[in-house]
Amino acid sequence: MHLAVFAQAMGAAQGVWRSPRTVAGTELSPGHWAHLAQTAEAGCFDAFFVADALTLSPGIAGDATLRPDPVALLSALSVATSRIGLIGTSSTTYNDPFTVARQFATLDHLSEGRAGWNVVTTAIAAAAENYGTETLPDHEDRYERGEEFVDVVLGLWDCWEPDAVVADRSSGVFADLDRIRSLDHRGRHFRVRGPLTVPRSPQGRLPLAQAGSSGPGMRLGARVADLVFTTQVAPEASLAFADEMRTLAVAAGRHAGDLKVLPGVTPIVGRTRAEARDLAADLGSYVSEPSTLQFMAASFGGLDLSSYELDDPFPDLRGQLPAHAGVSRPELFIRTALEERLTLRQLLQRIGLSIGHRSLVGTPDDIADDLQRWFESGAADGFVVIPADMPAGLTDFVEEVVPRLQARGLFRKRYAGATLRDHLADRPTA
Repeated sequence: MHLAVFAQAMGAAQGVWRSPRTVAGTELSPGHWAHLAQTAEAGCFDAFFVADALTLSPGIAGDATLRPDPVALLSALSVATSRIGLIGTSSTTYNDPFTVARQFATLDHLSEGRAGWNVVTTAIAAAAENYGTETLPDHEDRYERGEEFVDVVLGLWDCWEPDAVVADRSSGVFADLDRIRSLDHRGRHFRVRGPLTVPRSPQGRLPLAQAGSSGPGMRLGARVADLVFTTQVAPEASLAFADEMRTLAVAAGRHAGDLKVLPGVTPIVGRTRAEARDLAADLGSYVSEPSTLQFMAASFGGLDLSSYELDDPFPDLRGQLPAHAGVSRPELFIRTALEERLTLRQLLQRIGLSIGHRSLVGTPDDIADDLQRWFESGAADGFVVIPADMPAGLTDFVEEVVPRLQARGLFRKRYAGATLRDHLADRPTA
């Protein structure tokens, strides 16, 4: 199976910076981030995954939700690690293709072929005002722009042929101009001449990750993504999603195995089940319901949820979200709450511990058993591990769960290749 770690400085659980298992104040410490990436690399993870946010969290007063720039952070981590893939998020709504293409090509050179781009279209309405507009574009418009954006980036990466840099001292020829071309893209959203200012990177076409599970998001992922990061809480639903993604990939002219479907999971590990439950309760005690409510409202396109009673059944909000709101995440939250008859408070507690992903609370064997079932059923090609707290939650998984997966022949014991694309290629362990 494939494993990536979704890395937030203190962990995914809201308010977890207050836990003695974290070291508050190290959110921007290079040593802290290097330790996290090195821990994941010691566990032979495919990738270290850094998300992004283009607005200051409304819950910043009580939650350590600082979001450093992913490309700058991963550039620093490229010299603190040697094998693990480095995937960063960059928005197609609030960036331009030339900049993104150049940033990630540079990161791929610095890391010697370990970079990957997580493609997002940005569904947080408040981001618009940070980038000169009053409103977020509608969902369909964001994906239309995103499709063209990705095509331009891929085209720019191809402007340099692999052997364009000659560096022949005797002739004085550094680059062969016949092997460098312009892109000359003219589309609805972009006009980009090219070529890039850096040569073709070690991987050429960097692996792409994508996390949208709406119709347009799935079609984009099926066409271009190597990793699909998804939120799934039941194996049957995850299998149906994975099968649909594989079908869409084939329809887009790819092989079904060209993309890997990785649901997010938050493992909370204890030596006994009772210890794991106690740890989950302790981490959950730091969750701020007002802060989580603000996080949830942002996912719902700014919809105000404060008027609802916390202990009343969660309301059916289908059809009530603004057009610019995200689709897949709000739909999952609403469906989960309605099907399980959760109150607003219960839903907030669940989201606050794992940003809405599936929590696995148990012994190392319990967690390995669960991951094995999903993997062997085809419901997942692997998982994005989202530790509730850092670094302890990641360390627990690497030291206790990974060895069990390795002993069962489900996960590599050492890296077989040197690049992120190598890690994703299902090569046998060397």
